Amino acid sequence: MIERITTSKLAISCIAIVIVLVVVGIFDTASHWGKAFGDVYVNGIPVGGMTADEMRDKLRDEFGQRVSHAQVTIYADDDAQVNDRFDLTDEERRAIAEQISAEEAVLSIGSWSTDALSLKATVDYETAIKKAMAVGREDGGLPTRIGLLFAANNVNMGLNFDKDALESLASDIDRTIGDPRIDTTVVVEDGTARVVEGHDGMLVDRSWLSGKITEAMMYKTSPDSFVAQASLAASRISTDKAQTTADGINRAIRNGATFRFQDNTWNADANALGYWTVVNIIDADGKYDLETKIDESLAIPAVVKGAETKITSDDMTVTFEVQGDDVSVKTQGTGNIPEVAPAIQQLNERLYGANGLAWTGNNDTIDITIEESDRPETLSFDQALSSGVITNIGEYTTEFSNQEGTENRNHNIKLAASILNNGVVAANGGDWNFNERSGDTNEEAGFWAAGSIVDGEYVDSIGGGICQVATTVFNAVYEAGLNFVERHNHSLYIASYPTGRDAAVSYPDLDLIWENDLSSDVLLKLSYTDTSVTASLYSVYTGYSVTTETGAWEEGEKYGTRFETDQSLSSGTYYRKTVGEDGSRITIQRTVTDDKDNVLETAPITSVYSAKDEVYVIGPDVDTSALVRKTSNDS
Repeated sequence: MIERITTSKLAISCIAIVIVLVVVGIFDTASHWGKAFGDVYVNGIPVGGMTADEMRDKLRDEFGQRVSHAQVTIYADDDAQVNDRFDLTDEERRAIAEQISAEEAVLSIGSWSTDALSLKATVDYETAIKKAMAVGREDGGLPTRIGLLFAANNVNMGLNFDKDALESLASDIDRTIGDPRIDTTVVVEDGTARVVEGHDGMLVDRSWLSGKITEAMMYKTSPDSFVAQASLAASRISTDKAQTTADGINRAIRNGATFRFQDNTWNADANALGYWTVVNIIDADGKYDLETKIDESLAIPAVVKGAETKITSDDMTVTFEVQGDDVSVKTQGTGNIPEVAPAIQQLNERLYGANGLAWTGNNDTIDITIEESDRPETLSFDQALSSGVITNIGEYTTEFSNQEGTENRNHNIKLAASILNNGVVAANGGDWNFNERSGDTNEEAGFWAAGSIVDGEYVDSIGGGICQVATTVFNAVYEAGLNFVERHNHSLYIASYPTGRDAAVSYPDLDLIWENDLSSDVLLKLSYTDTSVTASLYSVYTGYSVTTETGAWEEGEKYGTRFETDQSLSSGTYYRKTVGEDGSRITIQRTVTDDKDNVLETAPITSVYSAKDEVYVIGPDVDTSALVRKTSNDS
């Protein structure tokens, strides 16, 4: 009898507890309608009781500035991390990093620096908010809500990275810390496809890398640096598969292709078709294959020129309109435009089939007629480029170091490139003025202190690094054959740039100005990676060609030795801040010709470079005379 009473009491107690929990759950549901349930966290930040909008504001306040200003350093190995942190002072590291060329940096690289701007990283607020709101609803329901009364539930919020930017960084690391995987593939040279054997390698796992960068950028408690790790990565393509692809390409291109436009006929032989052919690895649900296709960026310009479909200023002029990141092309003139892109797409399918896995049948002839369409008044940038209405008239890329000590400089390069991107230079005498378009590159504009050349010495100044953007633009304009109004060389020679073809800017005194004497607008596009910046110019086809004659170097003033005292250094210690170099002078001559080999311009460009003093930073009790003698002996 006693046992029955005890059992009944226990059952009643359990029922009562369940009823209480259900009531509490119902009340909790009602009180949190449209809000996250209590004790829900996102990356350790409490968001319980918040609406989606409140949560978004809270998370942006917490992580927005943190991620945008985060600097992450990745080391090649433990030794690089130890030496980087303890063997060099920050000032020494910056001085060395600013003076070595991009090529030297690749050879001596021990670390890589990156940030949100470089990786185009964005905080994935929306996914995290959706997950937080789902806790206790779609995610777990009532049992999870009850569980929240006893234990917190944390939702992880991550970052989204630009795939290409992350891959570029990972590839740089791969080249240093291990043996890059080389996939067996196919290359086409001189009209013949052949197999190139690959091998296994040691690569950085991309998911691991993105996870470590996310931790460093988002969590205050996480270190802002880590050591890279490589793991075994097997070649993804078999030799047999690659050989099958090569055989298919050779059968496809052997007889060439004929293009017809109006009364013009042009034959693209196997060499041309092979040059346009690219072979890429594709991932189809974890199974890798080789995809073969025609690269339109190579084929379209060649067909435009070969089949004489090119549009010149006599046929049509264009203007560019920019709204945000969108560029539209307005046309003025008469006549139709050639449909070159559809013709290349037809060629691609005839050669390699719809799936791009290399056509294997017989190929006797490919005859493609390039159709015409009415001239639209407005085209997108891509439409205008693919039809030949506009073309790339000049392009140049410069590289820069991406290691410890260059973070601020690289930030400035990318910021300046972003500001100047999609600049339109009006036809018939419009000019492009660096300082006018960039504005004052100061702290208010988001620029940071970085290494620059001032009065013949490397120093830290706000906006350091923007001269690399100016130099890149200068060289693109140089290759396009357009005219310069104002250009200044740096006070010190920089070996990373083409001889005599650097450009210095400093707001508001030193400027880079060039003009557009074409009858159509010119569009300047600037893009960047972690280690390079590219300037590209677009307009109606000009047919200009540029050649350069480089003169002999002339001697300038001799360099001297200077000393800067740093009382914080130990007695008798010193380091060399700047390597000495004699001054010099050089003249190059640019010749511009049109597509009929008529000389349009021959003009000299002279650069005069100052001597660069050898600068030592010394502590107390340093025998400076010995340093002067050593410098003299070395020279």
